Amino acid sequence: MLSARYRHVFKPIFERVAKYVGVHPNIVTLTSLAFAGLAAWYYAQAEWLIGSIVAAIAGILDALDGAVARYWKRESKWGAYLDAITDRVVEALILFGVGWGSSYWAPVYIIMFASILISYAKARAAMETHVDNINWPDLFERAERLILLIVGIPIAAALRTPEIDTLYIYLWILALAYLCIGATQRILRVRKRLLEE
Repeated sequence: MLSARYRHVFKPIFERVAKYVGVHPNIVTLTSLAFAGLAAWYYAQAEWLIGSIVAAIAGILDALDGAVARYWKRESKWGAYLDAITDRVVEALILFGVGWGSSYWAPVYIIMFASILISYAKARAAMETHVDNINWPDLFERAERLILLIVGIPIAAALRTPEIDTLYIYLWILALAYLCIGATQRILRVRKRLLEE
């Protein structure tokens, strides 16, 4: 929702940066995957702030690859597909690192499950009806989920006390929000659209 609404703000920035990137956009995509793996490793060591900084670099590279493809006229269906697959792997790697570093596998599993459901609910809908990113103003798009992890996890970890484990609480909040709001919102939207057709 927010990523679609403010895309016009960030798009010109990435387009200006793209002209200085002299490598193939697929290389940018795969580099984001490498940074996600590194972020997962830092998260697994409970280095929450460093992990988030590296994860942010992965997110920026993931947003940049499309701009590079457009600027250098290297857009392709394979590149779009690779980008979509890499998006899922990046998110999974980061969440695996968070689960390993925190040992809070239950909420992390639900976050991952809900994230897959959110993505698939929309992707499967595209097989039944027209889908675009503008007219689906739902919460917890991938960019928003990544921001909530990158910003929220180091803050929640820093606020932990012996009495209150804010990281544990924050992960459960994300898990329930993604599942009960993000996934449900999309499923109900698809149902409404299909019944109207």
